[in-house]
Amino acid sequence: MSGGPRLGAVAALAAAPLSWLAGPLGAQGAPSPATVPERTAYAATSTTADVAAFLDSLQAQGAPIQLRTMGRSALGKPILFVVASEPTVASPAEAAASGKLVVYLQANIHGGEVEGKEAVQQLLRELAGRRRALLERLVVLVAPVYNPDGNDALGPGALHRPEQQGPDSVGVRPDGLNLDLNRDYLKAEAPETRASLARVYDRWDPALMVDLHTTDGTHHGYLLTYSPPLQPDAPPGPLGFVRDSLLPAVRRAMERDHGEPIFVYGNVRDPRHPEAWTTYAPLAWYGTNYVGLRGRMAILSEAYSHADFRTRVRVSHDFLVEILRYAAEHAGEIRRLEREADRQTTLEGAGARSRPELGVRFEPVSRGEEPVRLEVMRPTGDSARGRPVLEPTGSLRTVRLPILDRFGSARTRRLPAGYFLPASEGATARLLRLHGLAVSELRAPWTDTVEVFVADSLRWADRRFQGHALLDVEGRYERRLRTLPAGAYYVSTAQPLGRLAFALLEPEGYGLFRWNAFDRLLGTEEGALSGLVYGSGRVAELPVVRALEAPRVARRSLR
Repeated sequence: MSGGPRLGAVAALAAAPLSWLAGPLGAQGAPSPATVPERTAYAATSTTADVAAFLDSLQAQGAPIQLRTMGRSALGKPILFVVASEPTVASPAEAAASGKLVVYLQANIHGGEVEGKEAVQQLLRELAGRRRALLERLVVLVAPVYNPDGNDALGPGALHRPEQQGPDSVGVRPDGLNLDLNRDYLKAEAPETRASLARVYDRWDPALMVDLHTTDGTHHGYLLTYSPPLQPDAPPGPLGFVRDSLLPAVRRAMERDHGEPIFVYGNVRDPRHPEAWTTYAPLAWYGTNYVGLRGRMAILSEAYSHADFRTRVRVSHDFLVEILRYAAEHAGEIRRLEREADRQTTLEGAGARSRPELGVRFEPVSRGEEPVRLEVMRPTGDSARGRPVLEPTGSLRTVRLPILDRFGSARTRRLPAGYFLPASEGATARLLRLHGLAVSELRAPWTDTVEVFVADSLRWADRRFQGHALLDVEGRYERRLRTLPAGAYYVSTAQPLGRLAFALLEPEGYGLFRWNAFDRLLGTEEGALSGLVYGSGRVAELPVVRALEAPRVARRSLR
């Protein structure tokens, strides 16, 4: 772990005024503020109050930033939100009028993963000085402490993050509701998630999002690993650009200009006998996968927890710098790709003959074999769960492995024209609006042939996850004539977020059905539009049905 003064000295430094601290000169020649790690030789990390004080000092010295709040956490703490722009951009409309690309940097979604929070503070300081030119092409939004509840629940690093090399005291993974915020993007139960949907994604609509984490998985030879969105249903233009152009270019720049080896995110099951380098799940309840489904670009950054704290902050900072440089240089192309994704997604929802087959179940796909740097591990003589406990040796070896860094669809369903929800589902309709989806309400009954999902099997998980017994649905679609009553909700897929609507509402997927949003309707006549009831030995006709074409009846938009 990093060395430095003991907590008593750290507390004294934190209580001292920032103006006297040595640091890089600001735009007017005054000393710029230093972060808590810089002031403590990387022995400590920042609280939310420390970050707010740092940003206040930057702003007081004329930095081109505005300090706001995105909302409040589960425990009522402010979620700090920074807008860096020059000249000042006060609103999303002004950002759009400026023609600049909007980039959103999010740190500390898991409270114990701390280096991203420190790296973005350093970056904001530099945007006031030697990197100010980046703001000629970019508006940079920053949530330095996305999970203030978890961040400020400080405790021994050896307990909260036992595989992480410093600092000595860090926060915890969940928020104040004990929710993992990086599993919450679809169900949006946490106030932090709801704030980001309403005040970042819906209002600012950033073209690129970077989510800063720390990985404590496989021991390998990279200071940082990364991933594009993994959801194969994401619009292909933005996804392909991030995966095949932006990230390879940033990787080359990191090794060439900074001497920092980075690689695509992954793990091996058995480090002694590795068979493949495999990424994480493509589910849209993870932040970067969710952003990909919105037709925008996203990058997962995972600093290497087995590196020391100072190194993790440095490599996270350098990674952000190279991403912003590339985004600024290619702003026109990024903007073109996101606009084309919006146009194409809207058209495919509107065109009955061109609607694509999208995935509801997924399988990993290899991009081929490549050399991977792994740390040599040796058994300690102990065992856990029937397997030997391994320890690192400090030496690396290079192994050629299949790189399973993307996914294909193992089961697909054709994109419908839209979805009908029962009139009783006002809360779900409002949740869809929070996601940015256009939702309307039928003003009169509508009779049409629709697709109903007949469930052969409804299985709830034995163990609860995030407070939910996840629901697994198996069955088939059947076409039937139905009358949809006045008051039923309609969600069209002929809109820029049409693929997100599919992910949220398809019953076999990993959206709202899986998160129990419709459980109370599975077994009541109120829930099924057809009146069929799920029960022991009976077939369930699910309460959300698919439209073959948009209803030709008066509708009222849900606000």
